[in-house]
Amino acid sequence: MALAGAAVGASMARPARAQNHDEHLVRGVIEALAAFSQAKNVAGLDTLYAPDAWVRIVEGAGVNRGWVDYRDHHLAPELAEFQNFTYRYFEIEPQVRGNVAWASFRYELIADTPQGHVEVEGRGTAILEKRDGRWLIVHTHTSGRRRQAR
Repeated sequence: MALAGAAVGASMARPARAQNHDEHLVRGVIEALAAFSQAKNVAGLDTLYAPDAWVRIVEGAGVNRGWVDYRDHHLAPELAEFQNFTYRYFEIEPQVRGNVAWASFRYELIADTPQGHVEVEGRGTAILEKRDGRWLIVHTHTSGRRRQAR
């Protein structure tokens, strides 16, 4: 009986370790998303998003359909305007279920723009799909508020 219990315990540990490894990988993708954005590294961001036209990027009430649409018509022009840009994600909470994962997070964005200085704090969720052993973003939704003047 003790051997049967040990075998069951060992078989349950393997999936838990795999899940922890995948959660670590998903966290890494989310951290890279913020780091590549702050570095204005659009080519790096290309490696994080699935290339499908059905990918959705939602910021507040705005929606872009497909990574290329978001990259070319929203993100790249926005990044070009940002100076003294800081962007970070924190309190990242990944969850993995098979080949699908999601992560909620908080973010902070600070930048000087042609319209003035901006400081935003907000929350987001990313949904990822594991394809050929890699986690790719298939959906993001972020929403934030400007910080009150200090």
